[in-house]
Order: sequence, then C-alpha cells, then structure tokens
Amino acid sequence: MRNLTYFVVSQSALLVLSHFSSIFVQNKQTMRTSYITDKSEIESIIDKCDICFVGLIEADGTPYVIPMNFGYLNNEIILHSAPEGKHLRLLEKNNRICVTFCSERKLVYQHPDVACSYSMFSQSVVCKGAVTFVEDLTEKEELMNAMMKKFTDRPFKYSKPALVNVKVWRVPVDEMTAKAFGQNFK
Repeated sequence: MRNLTYFVVSQSALLVLSHFSSIFVQNKQTMRTSYITDKSEIESIIDKCDICFVGLIEADGTPYVIPMNFGYLNNEIILHSAPEGKHLRLLEKNNRICVTFCSERKLVYQHPDVACSYSMFSQSVVCKGAVTFVEDLTEKEELMNAMMKKFTDRPFKYSKPALVNVKVWRVPVDEMTAKAFGQNFK
C-alpha cells in the first residue's frame, strides 16, 4: 500500500510540474546557469566578496573548508593566518587548495507555488592553486597592505613581532572558473 500511495503522490506531482513546465516554456523562462569567461568580469565578482572559503584535504581524503579574509593581486590570492594550527599541518602534507567566492545572493523563482522553480541568483568563482608561504618581512608587509586595501584605503605599519607571528599565504591561480546562477527569474 505504501508504494501505491507514493506512486499517486508522485503522479500528482508530475502533473503539477508538467503543467508549470509548459507555462515556463511558453513564457520562454528557463532556469539557467551561465559560465563566465571574461577575466575582468571574474575579477569583479572576486572584488565584491568580503570572504572566501578555502578547501584543504584531510589525511583521510575528506575536505576541510575554512572561511578566510583575502586579497587578490596579479592573479594571486593572498591569505593570512595564525602561524600554527590544523590548516598548516594539512598544507604540509598537501599544499594544493581550492578557493571559492560567492557574491550577489538573492532568492528568485519562476513561479511562487512551485518549490523546484526557486533558485538563488548568485555569481561564483572557484580557483585552484598551490600555497607558498612568504617569509621575507618586507614582502609580508606589502602583501598584508595589499590585502587590507580591500577593506580600507589606509596603509598600515606592522611591527616586527606582528610580521613574524603571521603566516602570509600566496596562491598563484592555476585554474579559475566562474558561473552565474538564477538568471531570467522574477
């Protein structure tokens, strides 16, 4: 009996979705995901973001993702962290990371009564690269100021202990893809 009930519910759902699908096709409204290939448009998406999500790999192969502040300069992602911690132990084993950015999130839909027609208007960028750490104190200061420029136009001076006690990551981008979601929605 349980399977029969499921079939009837599924049949009804299919009829409703079929009805609304025909409305969408008649109105030429389709759910679209667009690839973004223009480098300046991709960099504009990155520039709109306040944080990024950095994906590392644990020893057992599971992902470990952390939110981080960042800077972006000359096709490189600049990050900073404490001088020790789990993230650094993982990077010692595998310095390849994935960095994700997402901007302009807004809930949109094609029809208010159809849950499957809802989407999130957004733009995202996924970058891959290998982390190297900056040890030179002058270069650390330059990169920290480049990163801070994202949040304020004010230049900063850093004490030697502050520079010694920060890990500055440099990630040259090897691969970059971008998409826009939820276009042509209300």
